[in-house]
Amino acid sequence: MNTIKLLGINPSVLVKVKPTFDLADDSSASFADKLLSAGLASRAEAQPYAMAWAVAKYPGTSIKKGQRGPTFTQRNSAAEQAMYRVLQVCFPKADAPKPKATHNKADPVAKLLKAYNDLSAGQKRSFLAKLGK
Repeated sequence: MNTIKLLGINPSVLVKVKPTFDLADDSSASFADKLLSAGLASRAEAQPYAMAWAVAKYPGTSIKKGQRGPTFTQRNSAAEQAMYRVLQVCFPKADAPKPKATHNKADPVAKLLKAYNDLSAGQKRSFLAKLGK
């Protein structure tokens, strides 16, 4: 089926907005390349610089030392939102690989050994007898 018909969009509008979408898609890579050439290879490395930029751009904004590092004194301030906005443009989270979940991965051997150790003496003898067959 035709994508334009399926989406119910106006083809002439699509022609007009396509260059803007192309520019937006290409811009994050060029921004990231510029930051990389300045020595910032990741979002985490760029965040303190983005915070300093946001504080300078929005006078009256301050930063405090939090439990996990520097943070804005006022949460959800214009400066904080600007910082997250520029970081999102430079390092889009949609392009980042999804981290592999490791929190529920139990070692299967350790799990079996624990189950075996939880057996009574008679259950262990029965189990070992069945293994010998």
